[in-house]
Amino acid sequence: MISSGNLQQVDRSLLNSRFNIDRDLGIQIRHHFNITDNFLVREKFAISQGEGRNITEGNLGGHQYTARLEFLPFGKFESKGEYSGSDLKREENPKLMIAATYDHNNKAVKNRSNQGSYMVNDVGFYETNINTLFIDAMFKYKGFSFMAEYADRDAEDPFAKNSDGTLTGDEVQVGNGFNLQSGYLLNKDWEISGRYTNINLDKNITGKIPENQYTLGISKYIVGHKLKVQSDISYLSLDGSNNELMYRLQFDIHF
Repeated sequence: MISSGNLQQVDRSLLNSRFNIDRDLGIQIRHHFNITDNFLVREKFAISQGEGRNITEGNLGGHQYTARLEFLPFGKFESKGEYSGSDLKREENPKLMIAATYDHNNKAVKNRSNQGSYMVNDVGFYETNINTLFIDAMFKYKGFSFMAEYADRDAEDPFAKNSDGTLTGDEVQVGNGFNLQSGYLLNKDWEISGRYTNINLDKNITGKIPENQYTLGISKYIVGHKLKVQSDISYLSLDGSNNELMYRLQFDIHF
């Protein structure tokens, strides 16, 4: 839900790259109401074509249905801070959002719902129903921020088949992952942040092994997210394979 221009670290987590359903073409209905003066609830529902970004015609398979519930027991964040990394507004009072999203892609033809690669068979495209569950939370208070995310994807039959029942080799990327991320905004808008991500695809998916990534980041916000310099270092632990170390430095300006 966070724009690429408002990230707390150089890039999104592995959970996002493995499970995100991203953009699509369709319609949304949104509604909100208050339980108390401060307790806000938002409801969102979408129907889309299930093909992902940049495809405007020639819909394959069925359609995609997405529902989301958001609970904000302490009211709205400053400047929509629930959809922005870091507590740049230094919330004077604790702010919390807990949300859940359920997505059903009917007769999906890609191996990550509306993302990833097409699953091709001898008669065209392999189709299967894919369901994805997301649970996430955002907390901010006086420069401290904490975000938690969980994703789980399953499929009616994750192994793509030809018309005679033989396997094509394509597979839906079923499994789950979670991401924990936190940061603290220091004086003069310097921030230290940390992140832990775990990805655990189904053991029957070819070549997929559990991944654990640890990231330490530092950021200098010059004009908020509009002008900033960010750097981070990540250690990726791969079961039964070579571990990896990655360092990144980024200058970001947008309007």
